[in-house]
Amino acid sequence: MPSSEIKARFNVIEAASWLAVIVLATVILRTLSFLFIPLCFAILFCYALGIPLDFLKRFHLPGFIRVILVVGLVLLLIFMLGKLVVLNAADFQARLPEYEAKFWEYANILLSRFDISRNQASEALQTFIGKVQHSRFSLANLLKSFSGSFFSFLGNVMWVLLFMSFILAEYESFTRRLVGQLGSKNSEPVLESIGKINKSVQQYLGLKTLISFLTGALVTIVLSIAGVDFALLWGVLTFVLNFIPTIGSIVATVPPIAITLFQSGSIGKTFVIAALLLAIQIAVGNVLEPKMMGRGLNLSPLVVLFSLIFWGWLWGIPGMLLSVPLTAAIRIAMEEIDATKTVAVLISSK
Repeated sequence: MPSSEIKARFNVIEAASWLAVIVLATVILRTLSFLFIPLCFAILFCYALGIPLDFLKRFHLPGFIRVILVVGLVLLLIFMLGKLVVLNAADFQARLPEYEAKFWEYANILLSRFDISRNQASEALQTFIGKVQHSRFSLANLLKSFSGSFFSFLGNVMWVLLFMSFILAEYESFTRRLVGQLGSKNSEPVLESIGKINKSVQQYLGLKTLISFLTGALVTIVLSIAGVDFALLWGVLTFVLNFIPTIGSIVATVPPIAITLFQSGSIGKTFVIAALLLAIQIAVGNVLEPKMMGRGLNLSPLVVLFSLIFWGWLWGIPGMLLSVPLTAAIRIAMEEIDATKTVAVLISSK
């Protein structure tokens, strides 16, 4: 058999093997999402908390004391965020009839131009919703899936904290034990890859958190000055959704714009608020963020979009939040494997 034919068969077998590995890994990640989602968030939080841990180390505090202080800070932030959301959600629900009345008031003005009554519009809307609910790929099912994943994650906060505690406890001894097990020479490439992942992800998280905080703060200030209801809630929502690439910042602007219209009844004011919020997103997201992030995690914009879709399909909203750092970690790991180096180059932004 000619060597070229043997090589071709080998390439086919190798490609089929990699495809089988990818399919198997996807099935495992989807099946055990209840375990991998909190684990991945715990790892990301550990990356983010590496800076305060190193800072506390200067005071010569024992390792377990530093872990307790950092985990306690995380618990305090989660409690404050949860309390803010609960209080604003209750207030929003109490004012929902007022917003609904405003909605139909504006809708009636629009419907009257087409000689359509409110009852006819309600019936048409109910019919449309009924058909959409039976669709397999409906928006309602998509939102239900995303919200289910999100609240499932919130229900597993204790798992996240448990994983964090163990990871932080092993933070300093891992390298020493790895070198002791593999030896200095064999452990060097592994530690180098881990170092690249650590540096890239930690830098991304630090800058992204700073940029998201700035965006959320500006949104809160603008909405507070304009007297829009729940300004702080929309600022927090902007901060969180800004971690979702591409669509997060767009989605974050919709609720405050709608509330502005329902609250004020002024189209002019609504347009001004919409213009200001979009200006903030464009200025921070398209001007400031690229300058601060530089090459960032070295991922192609198209790859970022596809990773958002894939991880969103796999794990819902938590997957969308994790999509960029997870894909970047996979790319860095692929750079260290000869068989996948070409793919790593293709998905990079270089």
